[in-house]
Amino acid sequence: MKTTSSSPRTAGDVLQVGYWFSRSDSLFEITVWDPEKPLQVEARSARDSSLQTFTLMELFAPQLPTRFAATRQELVSATTTNQIGPPDIYDADTLPTHLLKRADHILHTVEAVQNQIELLQRQNQLTGETCSQTELTRQACQSIDLPVSLSVYYAYRRLCRRYSGDRARLAVAQHRKTFGKTRIDPNVLHFIDTLIRRFYRSNPPLRIQTIYHLAQQLWQHNRHWWLNQNSPAGHPPEHLVDRLLDGRKAIDDLLADPLQIQYLAQIPLPSRAWFYGYIRWFRSQPGEGEEAYILRHGQKDWEENFLLFDQFARTAVLPLQYVFADHYRLDVLHVDDEFREVLGRLWLTVLIDAFSRAVLGLYLAYEDPCIESIQGALRHAIWPKVSLEPYGIDLPWAGYGIPQRLLLDNAWAHHSYSLEQLAGALAGNGQYTHMELVFRPPYQARYGALVERLFGNLSGQIRELMPGAILRPDQRQWHNANQGACLLYRDVIRLVNQLVVDYLHTPHQELGGLTPHEKWCLGLQRMAPLPPPFTAQLERTFWRLHPETRIATHEGLALFGLHYWDPALAGLRSPDRQGRRKLFHIRYDAEDVSRVAVFEKGCWLGDGYARELRLADGSFEPVSLWELEMAKDLIRQQDLQQRLRPHSWLVHILEARELIEQRQTEQKLIRRKLQQLREHRRGRPSSSTPKPGLEASQVQETERVLSELDTQDKDPRTSLLHHLEEIL
Repeated sequence: MKTTSSSPRTAGDVLQVGYWFSRSDSLFEITVWDPEKPLQVEARSARDSSLQTFTLMELFAPQLPTRFAATRQELVSATTTNQIGPPDIYDADTLPTHLLKRADHILHTVEAVQNQIELLQRQNQLTGETCSQTELTRQACQSIDLPVSLSVYYAYRRLCRRYSGDRARLAVAQHRKTFGKTRIDPNVLHFIDTLIRRFYRSNPPLRIQTIYHLAQQLWQHNRHWWLNQNSPAGHPPEHLVDRLLDGRKAIDDLLADPLQIQYLAQIPLPSRAWFYGYIRWFRSQPGEGEEAYILRHGQKDWEENFLLFDQFARTAVLPLQYVFADHYRLDVLHVDDEFREVLGRLWLTVLIDAFSRAVLGLYLAYEDPCIESIQGALRHAIWPKVSLEPYGIDLPWAGYGIPQRLLLDNAWAHHSYSLEQLAGALAGNGQYTHMELVFRPPYQARYGALVERLFGNLSGQIRELMPGAILRPDQRQWHNANQGACLLYRDVIRLVNQLVVDYLHTPHQELGGLTPHEKWCLGLQRMAPLPPPFTAQLERTFWRLHPETRIATHEGLALFGLHYWDPALAGLRSPDRQGRRKLFHIRYDAEDVSRVAVFEKGCWLGDGYARELRLADGSFEPVSLWELEMAKDLIRQQDLQQRLRPHSWLVHILEARELIEQRQTEQKLIRRKLQQLREHRRGRPSSSTPKPGLEASQVQETERVLSELDTQDKDPRTSLLHHLEEIL
């Protein structure tokens, strides 16, 4: 057909001077393009009117699609509706038969009317009659085999011109506008899709009833407000979805902000029956509904809400821009220093930079991941590592600085006021980098793939290099980790540091053959981090923050059943200007609770020492928190009616230590006897063989020593009070 034929588009059709294109969310107007030199295109930025040069390969590259339009207004409107781009290609064999018949009818009708118009024009030329084009078209519409009205023909002709007479595309256009779409409000659909993508496809998966109950709670918590997909202000900001899903924060601040409320709209909650049916449909979609979500809400919305963590490793352009933190339980057993008894596995906390893949800091602890783990790793990461000689490392470890964004999982230890206040203290009232805490979506382990890959490499090297390693299940039949364990804690931490430094100086394919150390040094040419000075106050900020405040009494600051005080804190008992008693925050080190740091409104006032742990020489006995709790349990076990006496904590702690030492000695003796029995069963003489007897002098000496031990006073309080020169 003459009227529906069209020639293929070329680069010259879209690269004309005065035309517009969008690239990386920026608009450009084409100023120079010479068909004789087609590889270079000069364009003016609409943002700052600067001239930029692009190559043809850049504009037509598949990774960053470029959109073209004749005018700026057309480009903006088409970009928001996602209409500009190459035409879709459909296979006619896969389309429904009734749609193809409808497309054939449209094509035959338009072609028949146009042929009839040409016939009528030739007849008028022979007779000399004059007739308007509209009248000729009306006569042609009535003279075909299946007559149509003039308006129907015009509609058919527009469709043929729009789709260039393509039968398949014309058949697809016959779908109703709501084909493949639910009749529910788009804002409600976005709300339900977001909950399904974030919580239903979790590991472990939540029940359908739980998801709908969660939707009810969020809908009521936000007072029926959600994102407005048709907001006149444009696409909503990235943080609004996470903000609306945070059930801990009220929505009043968003409603009071005129810039934020323009992106919100009130939505109804769909019925439970509709939600269950929609879940069944969602489960039948390929790719867990990803294609359906992108089709409805766009690729940009999908990437902003669900692929945000996946993009960090690719979008980082500076060191410390995105830093990942995670914990890993080492696959190796080690022994204690004194008795060489096998201890449990250690937990390793690592901070890794997304830009350079460099490890910034680590922390090795016996406890499960806790607030000390992440704050200890931060302390190791922020300042340069200059003390590597004790580990036998001669290669540099250059990574240091305050992370701009610290990406964490949703462990309880990470959602703490202690970590939030530490981030504020490191910023120093804006003088240094303010660390932003970013939490991964729940049950999405793939968002920590950058750290998990490092842990996978370390675990493989640990199994190969360290004795006492726990091997894979298919290799455990010839290996016993308990028998092979011989490394001390200092040996494990030395080997871990050596493995990490070796990793820093290993070329990476993802870094273009550079090592993480070399990539980090290149990033330092753009931005050199400045850590804050390591003052006494900042050092104590890394201690654990007690969640409750304390007041100063005549006995001091009460905590853990102890009373902390120091002469330098004498002014804490005085009231404030309003006559109220002052409230203080306490930070403590779980490894030594004999000393705590006292803070008021973020300012360090000094250290307090436990009066009950004071020794005769004026020093204080260092006691860990678990030792203190153990001493309390022993007292309760001895006498349920006995009241805890804080002034005798030191005596109880010494008793607990003595008991621990006694149990360790007994355990060592029992293991030694078991070892002798095993050796005896392997081929030693049987038990019926007479054993050589002891000499009479040896027996008398043993009885004398035992009698002396029985007469001695075993109560440790006796020796303690003897040193204190007091009488019980």
